Amino acid sequence: MKKVLGTVLLSFLFNFAPAQVVIALLFGDKLNTGKLEFGLVVSPAFTNFTNTVSNARSGLNLALYFNIHPDNKFFLHVEGVGKGAFGAKDIIPYPTGNDTLDHLFSTGSVERKIQIFSMPVLVRYKMTDLFFAEVGIQPSLRLKAKDFFNTKIMENDLDYTIKVTKELPRLDFGVAGGLFYKFRKDKKSMGLGIRYYYGLIDFNKTQEGTQSNTAWLLNVTIPVGTGKSSANTAK
Repeated sequence: MKKVLGTVLLSFLFNFAPAQVVIALLFGDKLNTGKLEFGLVVSPAFTNFTNTVSNARSGLNLALYFNIHPDNKFFLHVEGVGKGAFGAKDIIPYPTGNDTLDHLFSTGSVERKIQIFSMPVLVRYKMTDLFFAEVGIQPSLRLKAKDFFNTKIMENDLDYTIKVTKELPRLDFGVAGGLFYKFRKDKKSMGLGIRYYYGLIDFNKTQEGTQSNTAWLLNVTIPVGTGKSSANTAK
């Protein structure tokens, strides 16, 4: 079991989203035990920034999850989000250092996409056999970040991209909370939840106020390998 868990964690660090599905299929049976529940989380997300003139940006996160001692009233829910992102759209263009570009994009907008690897760690409370409340922390590692400038010149789209990876903090940290519903009581059941994330790190100290990451997520959980695990437990 320890070797399997080690393999999973190493795969997270070196090969994210594609590897997550492969890991789930290969190790699902071994990772699902009486004390551990394992599966995939697919999360449509709407992210934005605080104290910024912008609109929410939509995206799709992909993660692996572990429920530790899921039969208890209180238990740990841990996720490894290999394909995740923060960001916002319709941001007011800022100076690029090039007068020509600044003039061209003065009436346009900017979309910022920040690729991340994160690990939410939440405590879940079983309100009923099917309904759960959750609250916890979410540390994140920033991987890449880009600003996509867009405007229209004579009805034609004009785009320009700036890498802003080095301008942003390497680490992000925040709190998260939400509600979760499981369709059936057994481990093979899928689930549906809603969660809100509020970042505590100011990623732009040159502006007034605190610019931090926020996100609304709709989490769909898909247990993997529970069939064989249940059969082995019955034996």
